[in-house]
Amino acid sequence: MNGQVAMSLSLYATASEIKAAAPDGIRATTTKYDALLLRLAKEASRFIDRHCRQVFYPELGTRYFDGKGKTAVTIGSLLSLTSVEISQDGGLTYSAVTVDVDFRLTWWGDFNDPRSWSQLAIDPNGSQTAWPAGMRSVKVTGVWAYADERATAWENSTDTVRDNPLTIGATSLTVADADGPDQLGIAPRFQAGQLLRIESEFVYCSATDTATNVLTIARAQNGTTAAAHAQSKQIDIWRPPEPVKQATAIQAVRLMERGFQGYGDARANVEMSQMVYLRALDPEARALLEPYRILRAG
Repeated sequence: MNGQVAMSLSLYATASEIKAAAPDGIRATTTKYDALLLRLAKEASRFIDRHCRQVFYPELGTRYFDGKGKTAVTIGSLLSLTSVEISQDGGLTYSAVTVDVDFRLTWWGDFNDPRSWSQLAIDPNGSQTAWPAGMRSVKVTGVWAYADERATAWENSTDTVRDNPLTIGATSLTVADADGPDQLGIAPRFQAGQLLRIESEFVYCSATDTATNVLTIARAQNGTTAAAHAQSKQIDIWRPPEPVKQATAIQAVRLMERGFQGYGDARANVEMSQMVYLRALDPEARALLEPYRILRAG
């Protein structure tokens, strides 16, 4: 994985999504397990990060890479780019290079792949012939996360800021319709456990009040900075890859079931038609995550 797994509030499935994935296990109207499901979803999400050796939540930041004097440098999973700078003196000073002029963004050399970018490739018509060699010779600032499709990882909620304005210190966000349908027609559009984006700020939704259309939020998440947002600004919802969301739901329910059985080891009782759940990653979840797992050599 590129960098350490940070402890993030970003969950890959909400309590509502977990219940929707297991409708015969927990009814959508049953709310007494919601707080537990959110906690287990966070645990399952970080478990998945460690298993896959990469993360599926967006984080704004600057990362440094060692150049090797070649025409491509591998950078991990980049969702959106702010800037790239290069150093010829071991990171003492940096100068900017320009995307689509000096270099291009690719998924392992493929310029058309919709997934998060993984490499910077020198443009033969630009000012550089190769990336400089040396430690910390390439400095990349942007939003980091793996996504199957960069363009749709942030979904337009079809809702907007109703506060006039949403101030820097506000911890509640008024929307037009908290439990209205999203772009796919699925309701509610806003759920506790979601990561939202307003302009360039990420906020975590910890609770929703459908009677007042007010969301309780934690500001300035994942490397972003709190800012005031004018009324009618668009609100976006982070959508991790669907198999990752499904694996999170499966693992969270597995963890809950294991708690119900007193955290015993795995075993089956055919006569009693009982199944006891172990704490390892669920086989179905493992299969769903296999395409996303980064393997290490040696």
